[in-house]
Amino acid sequence: MGAQSNSTELRVALIIQNTIHRYGIEGMIRSLNHISSVRSVSFGVDEIRTWDGQQFDAVLASAEDLATDHARDAIRGLCGQGMKVLLLIDGPDGLDVPWLAHCGAQGFVDWAGLEPRILSDAVADVMAGKFYVSATLARRLLGRSSPNALGGVQPWGPAGATLTPRELQVLRLVAEGLSNKQVSRQLQISEHGVKRLVGNVLAKLNCPNRTLAVVRAMEDGLLAV
Repeated sequence: MGAQSNSTELRVALIIQNTIHRYGIEGMIRSLNHISSVRSVSFGVDEIRTWDGQQFDAVLASAEDLATDHARDAIRGLCGQGMKVLLLIDGPDGLDVPWLAHCGAQGFVDWAGLEPRILSDAVADVMAGKFYVSATLARRLLGRSSPNALGGVQPWGPAGATLTPRELQVLRLVAEGLSNKQVSRQLQISEHGVKRLVGNVLAKLNCPNRTLAVVRAMEDGLLAV
């Protein structure tokens, strides 16, 4: 499991090969509150072993740098150990959904429009155990979704399970990174009602958590508007 540090001091590892991108992200991270250290690492065998020493609280990685089985196994292993992992995605075309659905990462952020505020929100949510997907990435994914999913109810999941229009509304808002409280306010229903609807979505899609439900929905085109 990732290191348990003081809540005001987070240690962040960066896995970004592009020098310009890495310097930019490192600068953003250092400008955030509650960050005690930032370190760039690679997927060299020796460097991965140091992660077992629980040096980091969170890992930010560029998804485009995770093309090898070695790199992907490392990310999956870190997630399995409880490490908080946030992946930076180069738009929908850079999204290998089948792998992301099972890698265990807690958040996805689009490079497009990335700024300190968005990165701060993403890190805060991921460290709080919430799933995060940036609004720009969600919108681009929705725009890419299959038009076949435009009907009011989309069959999916075990035994032909279907999502109701209200459940689809909740799923779309969750995919945009909204919390249960924010969904409650937007739909003008109780937070308990939102929790019940989210539970229905997870059950119907046969997903253990919100992260996997959103990624699977993206893959299937279920989130088309």
